[in-house]
Amino acid sequence: MGLSRRMFTKEFKLAAVQRLERGSSIGEVARALEVNPNVLHRWRREVRKGQATCFRVTESSAGPKGA
Repeated sequence: MGLSRRMFTKEFKLAAVQRLERGSSIGEVARALEVNPNVLHRWRREVRKGQATCFRVTESSAGPKGA
């Protein structure tokens, strides 16, 4: 059985980045949200760059799987 890719909403990602911006550590947020720290680094980088396409949302992106 293969691993499935988890999908997160734009709101979830922005909330995670906001926690980082308020001073929480990468490790702390990663553990709390059960997300790889590298993913948090990427999300924060994308927000800081202000990329128009950051956090593209597809119809199947209703939140993290299992939540």
